[in-house]
Amino acid sequence: ITYNTLLDAFAKCCAMDRASRLLEDMKESCVEPDIVTYSTIIKGYCAVGDVDRAFHVLAEMRGDGKFVPDEIMYNSILDGCAKQHRVEDALRLLEEMKTSGIGPSNYTLSILVKLLGHARRLNQAFRMVEDLSGQNGFRPNVQVYTCLVQACMLNRRLERAMTLHDAVVVDPGCVLDNKFYAVLARSCLQLHQPLKAAEVVRAAYRLPGHSLAASVRSEMVGMEARALDEVAARLQVGGKEEQEALASLTADLLNYHGIHMSNTSVRRNGANRGGARRRK
Repeated sequence: ITYNTLLDAFAKCCAMDRASRLLEDMKESCVEPDIVTYSTIIKGYCAVGDVDRAFHVLAEMRGDGKFVPDEIMYNSILDGCAKQHRVEDALRLLEEMKTSGIGPSNYTLSILVKLLGHARRLNQAFRMVEDLSGQNGFRPNVQVYTCLVQACMLNRRLERAMTLHDAVVVDPGCVLDNKFYAVLARSCLQLHQPLKAAEVVRAAYRLPGHSLAASVRSEMVGMEARALDEVAARLQVGGKEEQEALASLTADLLNYHGIHMSNTSVRRNGANRGGARRRK
């Protein structure tokens, strides 16, 4: 336990040179590494960007035959591959997971979607979500869908992000959150579609006047306050149509939900789920 505690501390401090020496000390002292030891070392190497060394430790552990890699180990290396855009290494590791009988999770899917999105392999990202969730009997969660929206933005496919939203909101088993709507609205702004961003705000707050599919759930989700600020600011500096959209949105937020939104920013106190200040 003492060795693992020290290894964890070294990993968190990105002092993996010291972790490597400590592992050698363990072997010299006839202290056998356990699954936690290997997992900590692998995560530490990935954290400092030494993914090749993480692969080496994984191979060493598998070769020893005493322990079987678990999902945490695989996800650590997959995340390391994603940060370095090592698509083929990640896909090869995913196949190894399947062969070893280690089922992926929503966290695994989120990593893979980010990786494939940055690699401009959007279709593959969508297929991956559908195939892995279906084959392993779990439902993609809101974090996975949020990553898919970000992937759509990176690939300049806003219409696909909107289609994704419309497919998900009619599923009573999936609950979207204010971060999802913030990412979707920001995607609209980044792709120079402020009027579409205003529609996303309306959908998030269950206001009339938008073309997105209506949620089958009754509760209002809202949007992160900073994203709402950004939408308001972009509409304010736009043309006549954008400024009219801002005026209408401001009025509806106030009338329907008592949320005060100025022409330049959303006044907020941090207590409101939707991010803006409610009228008393």
